[in-house]
Amino acid sequence: MRTIAVLNMKGGVGKTTTVINLAHILANDYRRRVVVVDCDPQCNLTNFYGAPTDGPTVADVLRGTHEPYWGDIITEVTPWISILPASTQLWQLDLAAIQAGESKLNAMRDFVQAMAEDQEIDVVLFDCPPGFTAASTAALMAAQEVIIPVLMDGFSLEGMAEMLAQVASIRSSNPGLQVGGVLINQWHRSVPVIQAEKVLRAMPVPVYNQTIRRSDKVLESTMVKEPVADYSITSAAARDYRLLVQEIFGEVGTYGKI
Repeated sequence: MRTIAVLNMKGGVGKTTTVINLAHILANDYRRRVVVVDCDPQCNLTNFYGAPTDGPTVADVLRGTHEPYWGDIITEVTPWISILPASTQLWQLDLAAIQAGESKLNAMRDFVQAMAEDQEIDVVLFDCPPGFTAASTAALMAAQEVIIPVLMDGFSLEGMAEMLAQVASIRSSNPGLQVGGVLINQWHRSVPVIQAEKVLRAMPVPVYNQTIRRSDKVLESTMVKEPVADYSITSAAARDYRLLVQEIFGEVGTYGKI
């Protein structure tokens, strides 16, 4: 089972869109069972899938108040995708609450390990909020790897070192955590973007070869709550996401475990 946190301290870089499309392609194209975990109190991923927030949520897992069996916590939203929803309660679960003993970072790792032991789930994708909150920290402690979506602007490049340092700080609790790669989002052919990409690829951090090209179809797909990989299957972004899945997961085939 692969566990991946999609993280950036900045908002608006495409974290949720990345999770949605990776999950959709893995589920629909390759018949992989995927659990998406919404760690953002803005609940964008939860709202995209129309998942209820009056049942078990990420906040319940972090508080340790959820049902003991992981299958009773997640909600199936398609035949191959289930979600652990977010709720606005995550606003209260910040790092100060953890220090006061009001939430348990290890609870998310225990939740993921229980899924792995039952061998029914292939991939877990964490949609992390901007910054480092209780939920995003718990996700990093439970994940094997991190995907960092970025835009090609000066702010993204300037914040890269700090973000990598924050990820590295989690390794004291999760030694196996690795940066899978930086994902260049909304790529387009312009001098500033090409120059910024050269700077990024010269940094000591893995960068995916595949970029996600800028496309109006991505925005349109979010308005109708569909993955762009399904909404506009021939769009540049849809093709890019499918190639990204191949780069991240290799030749995953149609059946079997990842």
